[in-house]
Amino acid sequence: MATFEAQVNGITNLGIDGTSTDPGQSELTQFLKDGVIDVTNKIVALRPQDIENFQRESATIDSNSGLDVGGAKIISVIREAGADGSSDGSTAWEPCGKISASMQSKVVNVDSLHYASQYHPKYIIDDNGKVNVYPVASANNGYKVFFVNNVPTDETNEIALVYSHSDIKWFPNDKVYLVVIYAGIKSLQASLASASISTFSLTAGLPVPPDSITDTITSLSLAGEFDDAMAKAKALIDDAGSLSQGQDAEYWLNDEDPEMVASTVQVASQELQRANLGLQDALQTFNTDMQKFQASGTGKFSAEVAAYQAELVEYQAEVAAEIQTYQQELAEKSAEYQWKTARLQDLKQEYNQAFAIMAPPKPQQQQARQRAR
Repeated sequence: MATFEAQVNGITNLGIDGTSTDPGQSELTQFLKDGVIDVTNKIVALRPQDIENFQRESATIDSNSGLDVGGAKIISVIREAGADGSSDGSTAWEPCGKISASMQSKVVNVDSLHYASQYHPKYIIDDNGKVNVYPVASANNGYKVFFVNNVPTDETNEIALVYSHSDIKWFPNDKVYLVVIYAGIKSLQASLASASISTFSLTAGLPVPPDSITDTITSLSLAGEFDDAMAKAKALIDDAGSLSQGQDAEYWLNDEDPEMVASTVQVASQELQRANLGLQDALQTFNTDMQKFQASGTGKFSAEVAAYQAELVEYQAEVAAEIQTYQQELAEKSAEYQWKTARLQDLKQEYNQAFAIMAPPKPQQQQARQRAR
């Protein structure tokens, strides 16, 4: 049978392995253990008659030190009646009745109506959560406790359950798939909680015009148009660089709100596109100024102008390429998030539906069934 890691990967497509994080293999192991406990508790609550499917048996205790079952639900306690029950089979064992701790003095008092004999033994749970039996245990008068297992282990080696196992001890085989679904749900939640969108950061640097061009533009009273064009281009790029919408998208990712993620990512992509178009407009304005500059008779700087214009064209292409790369990242992250969210909801529905089917029918449902008969 496939390992639990392979099964969880199969239903989540997360690719959990030795190098993965959020979740990694250690987190998956914990999710599996939590799943065993969650499934056990839910089924026992819904179907008390199935409690023995999760039953674990202690060793025979021959002393009165008490048995700690870690807070597990006690199913039954039996005590030997002066014979070795382990070799005698079932004939030497007597069932123990449960009493409150306040009765422990009376059960050892031979004159009390509540006296516990070897044929009518009693047990209590003390303040440390330990099981104590009366009459007190001794050789051939030991006791055993049957309880709901609360320490998930594998079937083969009876060691603590981990991601590389494929079966579960003291657990019904037909319910193992629910543990896998539970671990899949928790793994997807961990993956979604760690999802983020990096803030857009422009690496291309805006080229600076040579002093010869700047000085001549100033002398020809074109500085206002030139400076406005440069300021507009710089402002648009700064806006795209900070990209508060991208930060909002990361917030919604962590908040696990799929509708807000889709909306915010779309706005972020549109903001980047607007910055790119605005940059093109700003460069067009600058090119218009350059035409006025050249028409002013300053042809001796035509080589500098051509070189600077070439730098601007290259800069615009670099900005467009970086924006396109980031928009692609937004699209990919958004699609991945949407898929994980949808898969998470499907697994939750399947998990909850399994327990809904196990639940006993409500009185109205029973009456309807009886009338149908």
